[in-house]
Amino acid sequence: MTRAMSLAYTSVSEAQMRQWEREGTVRFRARGPHGSMITERAQLDGALRKLFGEVADDMDFGDGD
Repeated sequence: MTRAMSLAYTSVSEAQMRQWEREGTVRFRARGPHGSMITERAQLDGALRKLFGEVADDMDFGDGD
């Protein structure tokens, strides 16, 4: 994903993305069309997990049954 796509996908701020880059959590490489900088979605997912922790897929709101 490009930087713009990565920011939209994660909904984090530009400052947060830069922090992840400094930490090495997310790495952009010149691999896209015309040498654009891209990263893997898996890296972004990992960074989000690190930021928020694991989120359960089953959200039981207790419907009383």
